[in-house]
Amino acid sequence: MAHTKSKAVLILYTVCFSAFSASLSQNIYSPILPIIKESFHVSTAMVNLSVSVFMIVTAIMQIILGAIIDFKGARIVLITGILATAAASIGCAVTTDFTLFLIFRMIQAAGSAALPLIAATTIGQLFTGNERGSAMGTYQMLLSVAPAIAPVLGGFIGGAAGYEGIFWMLAAISIVLLVTNSITFPKDSPTESIQQAKGNVFAHYKSIFTNRTGNVILTLSFVLFFVYFAVIVYLPILLTEHYHIDVSIAGLLYLPLALSTIAGTFLFKRIQAKIGLHTLFIGSNVIAAISIILFAVTHSVSLILMALTLALFGISMGVIPPLYSTMITNEFEHNRGSAIGMFNFIRYTGMAAGPMVSAYLLTMMPSAMSFSLLGLGFAALSFCLLPPMFSPQKRTKQKKHHM
Repeated sequence: MAHTKSKAVLILYTVCFSAFSASLSQNIYSPILPIIKESFHVSTAMVNLSVSVFMIVTAIMQIILGAIIDFKGARIVLITGILATAAASIGCAVTTDFTLFLIFRMIQAAGSAALPLIAATTIGQLFTGNERGSAMGTYQMLLSVAPAIAPVLGGFIGGAAGYEGIFWMLAAISIVLLVTNSITFPKDSPTESIQQAKGNVFAHYKSIFTNRTGNVILTLSFVLFFVYFAVIVYLPILLTEHYHIDVSIAGLLYLPLALSTIAGTFLFKRIQAKIGLHTLFIGSNVIAAISIILFAVTHSVSLILMALTLALFGISMGVIPPLYSTMITNEFEHNRGSAIGMFNFIRYTGMAAGPMVSAYLLTMMPSAMSFSLLGLGFAALSFCLLPPMFSPQKRTKQKKHHM
């Protein structure tokens, strides 16, 4: 695709804000979980299911849409995805049946799942060299900002206009994006045949699953994001039922986690060239495990202490995803796209499992014990998987990479 620089920049910001809206759809929902529960008169497990199905569909669509983009082109997938998101958001706003609400939520997930994937693909096509790195930085920045402002925005809008207000806003944003992308997004054509795409996908996935480092990263990613979303969906219940805080205010208490996650991302960018990846791996996993255990101890005792532990957890969540992504990229130089796609799939699967499994776990034992076990489990898993992953040969390789 040949474009002038100004046209490329316009497309860049269009697809980046489209990806931002997808992240907004995902993260704006958590603070209104108590409203969903009360409005539809369903159990906590059913409310958590509405979070899980969104993540399950998003995870599956990462693999499906990636292949479709290869042999159908990005524009048709993008426009279809935005249309589906807009229609499903309206459906979520108007339905009074929880089963239909879940179905519309799944359609919304399928549509919005296309947006970040297409953004990254389009940036790779439009830019090269340092410009590509700068464009990717813009993309990652917007994706980092969305989780910071979405819960606060969701809390305020949900408190003022109910859950319906959230989905009417998402529908309006989707319509604006539909018009903008229809005008600015370039027409394209597939670059590979279906048979070639299939062969590459199967070969690349086989190499990922037979690689020891790949297995370690995928396993830890699943567990970490399982815990992260278990905490995310538990927070509004804790704040409203234990601390008796209004939903509109509860959204503000996501800020320590969200802002520290952004800070962690900046921290990784500054130190990753100075500190070996194996050192960052150990340090960030230790911080994550400690912060989860501290959350288990403090969450029902003090809002201030809980906020501090969430901030610590957020720093680790800012460092670990780009760290794991870098390690995956270094390990799979010839099939990075498939490896990152599978990494995203596993992360989303962990996000989907966290709310549902943790809901049942919390019915069987106190929350302090539940989160303590999750923290200890992550720490033990990190320790057990560390020796084969960072052998002396691997450490030497990593050291050379940073020289």
